[in-house]
Amino acid sequence: MLVRIHGAISNCYLLLGDRPVLVDTGAPGDLKRILSALKANGVRPKDLAVILLTHGHGSQAGCAAELRRRSGAKIVVHQGDAELVRNGENGVLAPTSSLARIIRPFVDEPFEAFEPDVLFRDGFSLEPYGAKGQVLATPGHTLGSASVILGAGEAIIGDVLRGSMLLPNKAREHFFCNDQELNTRSIVRLAREGLMRCYPGNFGSFSGSELHRFLATSTGEVMELSSEPV
Repeated sequence: MLVRIHGAISNCYLLLGDRPVLVDTGAPGDLKRILSALKANGVRPKDLAVILLTHGHGSQAGCAAELRRRSGAKIVVHQGDAELVRNGENGVLAPTSSLARIIRPFVDEPFEAFEPDVLFRDGFSLEPYGAKGQVLATPGHTLGSASVILGAGEAIIGDVLRGSMLLPNKAREHFFCNDQELNTRSIVRLAREGLMRCYPGNFGSFSGSELHRFLATSTGEVMELSSEPV
C-alpha cells in the first residue's frame, strides 16, 4: 500500500508492506506533517525499516537527518547525490522555464547535512526491508536521481517529471533539471517499465499512458518505443 504525504512544497510516500518504508522526507519544516501521517497510519518512527531518498535536494532530504535520529532507520541515497546531502545544499538548480527562475529563490534553502548510511549506483532492492520495490537510477534532474518501481505497475519517480499544478492526471516537465539529455533517457527507461501509475515528487500522480503522451509531445521518443519491446 502506498500513502502520499503532502509536504509544504513536495510529496513523501509511505510504503506499507511487511515493514513500513519512507520514500523522501520533505523540505525543512515538514517534520510535523510526516510524523502526523505516520501516526495516522499506525506507524511509529522506530517502525521504519529504511528511508530512501529519490535525490539529494532539500525538498526531499530536508527532514532526513532528524527522522533518522528518531527512527534509527538507515538513509539510502544514490552515490551521485552523496555530496549534496553531506553539504546540506541543493547545488545547481537549473531552471527549465521563466516560472522556475521566479520560484528558485523560494525553494533553494539549505537543510541539515548528514552522512548517508547506504550508497548505491545502478539499483537497490527494498525487499530486504519489507517492501516490494526496486530502485532504479534515473539521473537528469540531479546526477543521483532515482525512481522506485513497485508492484502493480506503480512507480515513485521523484522529480524526473512533476504533476500539474492545475490539471489532474497530467505530467509536466519539472521546474529544474541539471541534464536534459540524461533526464529524457530516464523518462524513456520509465516508459519501458509498462507503468500504470506514476507518483512524482511534486503535485498529483498521472497514468503510464500520460507518461507516454509526454514523451510524444515533448521529445518524440515514443516513436522509438513503439518498435522496441516494453
